[in-house]
Amino acid sequence: MRVDRRNFLIQLSRGGAAALGGLVVGGGIGATASGEPDSVEPGAGEATVPEAAVPRVDPPADPTLAAPAPLPPTGADDPWLSHRGLIPGGPTITLDLPQLRYDGLWNPRPGAMRVLARELRLRTRLEPSHEPTIVDGNDEALFQTPFLYVAGDGELPPLGLQVEGRLRRFMDLGGLILFDAADGGTAPGFVRDVKSLLGRIAPASTVAPVGPDHVLYRSFYLVDTPMGRTRTADHILGVQEEGRLKALIMRNDLGGALAETPDGLAAYPSTPGGATQREWAIRFGVNILLYATCTDYKADRAHVETLLRARRWR
Repeated sequence: MRVDRRNFLIQLSRGGAAALGGLVVGGGIGATASGEPDSVEPGAGEATVPEAAVPRVDPPADPTLAAPAPLPPTGADDPWLSHRGLIPGGPTITLDLPQLRYDGLWNPRPGAMRVLARELRLRTRLEPSHEPTIVDGNDEALFQTPFLYVAGDGELPPLGLQVEGRLRRFMDLGGLILFDAADGGTAPGFVRDVKSLLGRIAPASTVAPVGPDHVLYRSFYLVDTPMGRTRTADHILGVQEEGRLKALIMRNDLGGALAETPDGLAAYPSTPGGATQREWAIRFGVNILLYATCTDYKADRAHVETLLRARRWR
């Protein structure tokens, strides 16, 4: 079942803290880039994870390319899973990761959204479609999920007044559009044309860097830099209205980092950081999807990292 943000949040409120694995909802538990558990003052019926159960992760020399934390243990009775509300069989929330088709190079990184959907299923309680939908600008399916992926390589051709109007309506209704430049920052054509498009469909807003204090960087993982196949840009561009992101421009080729060959290997090398950089790109993609579905629910909370430091967990 595809859901829009309103239905998504209704399900979330009914599902409570277990609705999303690793999300802080109603005093639940958060996830971090370090893989360490959140710390919350225990209340009635709550359990805490012993300090000895928390793995020590020393800070890397280069924080922008920190090695990903080891994968958590498996098993329904494992305290790590129990602490985070990741017990199998809990409630899940389904959604789609649609990609816009237009005249031109609309799919330079085939399968990128399929890989992101898989990672969301593995890491969160979201249950994305196994085969993300391909939508045209006039397709009603455009309004059935709060996220839209628009990739391109080279110049973005004119979409037409009708499609531009529908994209404007999509954003005004609460949708988030992710524009992803497959050139990885080596050619200005796609980003230039996207800025021009946003100037027409969001004339009251301006394209500007998304600051490092924005909830986008901590909606699921703690992420410092929006990495993709490249690290050309150290920030992501966005259009905001009253604090809510309506559109993002990714210049580091997120789809290039996500795409895989038929045998499951990375389709393109991530430079200069290799596999570690690709992992951070996946994590940032997860953050984008969690932000698109939950917006700024974490904006007024002290993040788990602060809590861990307060308790001197390492």
